[in-house]
Amino acid sequence: MFRLPALASLFCLLAALPCRADDGKDLDLSISTELMTRQTAYGSSSRLQASVDLQYRTRFGALYLQDGEGGWALPAPGGWVSLGVANEPVWSLGGGVSQSMAVARYGIDLPRDGSLSFGYADRIGDHNRGRLLVASLDAPLFDWRGQRFGLLGWASLSDHTRRLSLDHDDNGSGWRLEQSNLLLVMSHPMGRHWTLDLGAGSRWGAELGGRDAGWQTLLGFTWKL
Repeated sequence: MFRLPALASLFCLLAALPCRADDGKDLDLSISTELMTRQTAYGSSSRLQASVDLQYRTRFGALYLQDGEGGWALPAPGGWVSLGVANEPVWSLGGGVSQSMAVARYGIDLPRDGSLSFGYADRIGDHNRGRLLVASLDAPLFDWRGQRFGLLGWASLSDHTRRLSLDHDDNGSGWRLEQSNLLLVMSHPMGRHWTLDLGAGSRWGAELGGRDAGWQTLLGFTWKL
């Protein structure tokens, strides 16, 4: 997720961008502060994180920032394609490392402005080499008495090189499931721009010498332009 220097750079970027429409058609921006908690057989952990979701559309595609990933997206049949750079925080990776990956994705548009994407990621740099096949899901489901419900999911498959570099449990060559996450999230409106977000779901991940299965929760506030 983005840290304070990245947030400062983001606002400098926003100041330089010509926002050509007041109705949000060119620029979509939301900023969230979230407390994520996990409970597994290895114990419990929590993290307070800030995240930015930005999309600035032009005639040549769209600049995007989302969940620690930023890049450029272009329309494609049934959805979009993108090329970007993503940061993997220590809390997500385990093994005491944080690193950057180059990511190429193809996304499918879902109803109610949702999306399902699949991609390929490769490590940037010489340490902790390895590759990933990634997937992410943002699926709004329904509204009930003013509350919005949806599914958030993300998962990855890792290659043999990555599993060895992170000291994850390795059971042979080829692609193996590295992590799988699925959350049911409820968003409660708190005014014109603010929402309260509550979520709970499952967590499965490869850890040092074993596998980590359990559940996780989300408590957060989101401001949307």
